[in-house]
Amino acid sequence: MKKLLAALCCAIAFCAPANAQEANVSKYKIGDYEFISLNNNTGAVSESLIINKDALEGYKTEGWNSNSLNYFVLKAGGDIILFDAGLPLTHGGKIAQRLQEAGLKPGDINIIAITHMHGDHIGGLLDAQGQPLFTNAKVFIAKEEAAHWQNNQDANAVLEAYKNQITLFKKNAKITGAVKSAPLFGHTPGHSGFIIKSNGQQVYVLGDVTHLTAQFANPEISVSYDVDPKAALKTRKNILAKVARQKNTHIAGMHIYKPGLGKLAKAEKGYTFTPAN
Repeated sequence: MKKLLAALCCAIAFCAPANAQEANVSKYKIGDYEFISLNNNTGAVSESLIINKDALEGYKTEGWNSNSLNYFVLKAGGDIILFDAGLPLTHGGKIAQRLQEAGLKPGDINIIAITHMHGDHIGGLLDAQGQPLFTNAKVFIAKEEAAHWQNNQDANAVLEAYKNQITLFKKNAKITGAVKSAPLFGHTPGHSGFIIKSNGQQVYVLGDVTHLTAQFANPEISVSYDVDPKAALKTRKNILAKVARQKNTHIAGMHIYKPGLGKLAKAEKGYTFTPAN
């Protein structure tokens, strides 16, 4: 995981803080459900990580490379669902702290939906002793993703720790009555998004489809984090176009600047992203 960490180191009705971009915990109402954005930290993507720097021409406006590390919680019926868990607690991960700030404990989480198995998404699943932090949760991971990481020591530590709690799902799987998976392969071979629907509103949890703000204005911009940059680009272009066409639809991203949730709209070139607040 050290190598991974070094490489990676109608509208929504809301009840969020006055300025959600200043808060680490923001709560929203999605139909009948509560959706909570948890921000671990904010930062910026180094230009050295852009693999096609020519695509940046004309797009390096203020905040072009801003990003965050986010994870999300959905309260739907009797389920409390966590989407990703961020960095290891020993490497700057704040999942336990952010849950506490949201009025939750790790033991409250009964479902965890993992977008992919990079260290800044699964590291927080383990406590400081390498044991499961979420002892009451079923953990859902795409079967393609688990297969890709089967020879990785740190990913296997998570798979082993949760071996009695893991479900490997196929494409477009029903996770709960409120959540369905969506294959968004490219960033990693089993990278998956999740679709939440309630009362005519929906949220697409897009994982790492984007890593920096400028990728909305120009989806062609690609980063070295992607295992398969061509596939990741195709996925990014397809899913952003799809979401921008849909009404009452918001996106949530693990690296979209906090709160990591907002609305996408088609622009003359690319898209505009408006954060929820």
